[in-house]
Amino acid sequence: MQHGLFPDELVVAAGAVPLHLILGGKDEQELGDYYLSATTCPFGRSTLGFFEKKHPLYSLIDTMIVGTFCNGVQNVSNYLEYFNIPFIPFILPHSRTRSALNFYLHELKKIQTFLEEFTGNKITPQSLLNAIHTYNEMRNLLRKVNDYRKFENPPVRGMDIHQLVWQALLIGPQEMIPKIKHVLRQLENTTSNHSGVRLLLTGSGITLGDSILQLIEDQCAGLVVADDLWSCMDYFLEDVDSTASDLYRALGERYLYKNLCGRMIPDIRLQRILEFYDLFHASGVINHTLKYCDSYSNLKPEFRKILKLNNIPVLDLDRDYAESNIGQIKTRIEAFLEMIA
Repeated sequence: MQHGLFPDELVVAAGAVPLHLILGGKDEQELGDYYLSATTCPFGRSTLGFFEKKHPLYSLIDTMIVGTFCNGVQNVSNYLEYFNIPFIPFILPHSRTRSALNFYLHELKKIQTFLEEFTGNKITPQSLLNAIHTYNEMRNLLRKVNDYRKFENPPVRGMDIHQLVWQALLIGPQEMIPKIKHVLRQLENTTSNHSGVRLLLTGSGITLGDSILQLIEDQCAGLVVADDLWSCMDYFLEDVDSTASDLYRALGERYLYKNLCGRMIPDIRLQRILEFYDLFHASGVINHTLKYCDSYSNLKPEFRKILKLNNIPVLDLDRDYAESNIGQIKTRIEAFLEMIA
């Protein structure tokens, strides 16, 4: 549960399979209420609910690397012993300074030792370089698919890009590279056909099983043309420098310096959002925040101030995975789209 701040390349270089916790759901959130307060992260509660249900996907987990991304993630780690899941913490800095990078690299070395002992495989410079090349290739292909969202009537929507990233997070680049190449071949021969009010989506990540994208694009006639989410564009925008003499430092510089997480200082996310807004020709922004997601909810006043200065309309959505208020959310989205259309 690193939300884009841990290099999967290190896991693959050790001969292991990275599997991200990306499932979210209403029923599982309610199950998670037995472990965590209802005033805590819905994603964390939902994750515990999937463990409680012994979900087939999460039952494949042999061990976990748990990043200290936020309180929600750390709350989950407090209960892993109940599910007999061994784990190792990965301590994440909040800043992008040189000292923070040195600390981050120290943590990577700690995880390297852990992975080598756990798998029995040595992480060599060549195995790490091979993993970096493979992930860079997959990210490059995802960027090519994503570029179709710049079209006036794109052949792909936000749901399509998210589905590709969810698959990548679950099965890794070896399986995904042929799939994405197939998608690109199809897109080359497809007439652009999606329309709607063009939106940039920001804030908390969208999990597999969450219905918010279907609500925006299928029911409200919106079109999510760009985002800064760890569950989508932030995953594939930046490559690791495979030509660097120090591959660990290259990993650190990519994952610590170039991520778009709202928890980081300084926050480079706002400037990138303005760039995406223009590049993908958006007409408005939906700032989607899961309830009690402090990493993003605390930034709302500054976020709205910057967008207002740039004459960008924004809709704040605070929600969880419950469906009791879906009608109210739909009404708010529809009213926002009518206003900016």
